[in-house]
Amino acid sequence: MKILDNVYLVGSGQIGLSHPFDCNIYLIDGVDEFALIDSGAGADVNYLLSNIAHDGFQLDHITKIILTHHHADHSGGCKKIKEATSAEIYLHKVGAAFVERGDEKEMGLTVAKRSGLYSPEYVYDSCKIDHRINDGDILSVGKIKLQAINTPGHSKDSTCYLMNTGYCRALISGDVVLYDGRIGLLNRAGSNLDDYRQYFPKIAKLSFDALLPGHGLFIIKGGKQHVEKAALALNQLSPPPNFI
Repeated sequence: MKILDNVYLVGSGQIGLSHPFDCNIYLIDGVDEFALIDSGAGADVNYLLSNIAHDGFQLDHITKIILTHHHADHSGGCKKIKEATSAEIYLHKVGAAFVERGDEKEMGLTVAKRSGLYSPEYVYDSCKIDHRINDGDILSVGKIKLQAINTPGHSKDSTCYLMNTGYCRALISGDVVLYDGRIGLLNRAGSNLDDYRQYFPKIAKLSFDALLPGHGLFIIKGGKQHVEKAALALNQLSPPPNFI
C-alpha cells in the first residue's frame, strides 16, 4: 500500500495487513534497491512477502532489513525474510546481541506472553545481525539516505531514522513516538522515562513532514506536531500517554 513517494506500508497487524503480532512494516523504494523497515514478528512471513509481491516488488531486490529496535514484533521475521531475499540486517549495536541470542527473557517475551501480547506457542527465530549501527550513521537505499538517530526510552537500542525521499522528509520513529504524541514506555528493563527526557530532544528539534511510527496511524503531513506534543509533555509533571 503506497503511502508516500518511495514508501509503502507492506505489513501491519493492527490493520490486518499482516499477522496480528506484526508492527508496521515499511518498504523503502530506492529504485535501484529496496529496504524493509522492521520485519514483523515472523509468525506468518509468507503473508508479508505476498504483500510485497502484490505491490510489484521483486524479493531479490530487497537488500536491507533496517530494524528500529530488537523487540520481537519488529525483529522476529528477520531470519525467514533474509532466507527469502538474501537481505542484510541492520540494527543498533546495543540491541544486536539480543536478536542473535534470541533469549525469551532477555527479549521481554516472557512477560509479553504473560501479558497476553503473544500466544504461548510463539517462537522467536534468532538471527545474525550483519551490520551494527551507531548513532549518526547514514544508510543508503538506492538514491535515498537515512540518518540513524539513537533515541533510548522505549528501549536502549531504539533508533529513529530521518529520511529524505527527495519529495518529503520523514521520521521513521519505531516505538519511540506515535500518533498524537504517544510514547512506548514499557514496564520492563531497558525502557526508561529518564531516557525519554534525555534523548527525546534529539528528534524533537528535527524538521520533517511525515511521521512513520511502528504502530498505529502514520502521518503524511504535520508529523512534527505529534512529536512536539510528546516533547511538551515530557517537560511537564504528567508524562505523555502511552500507546501500550
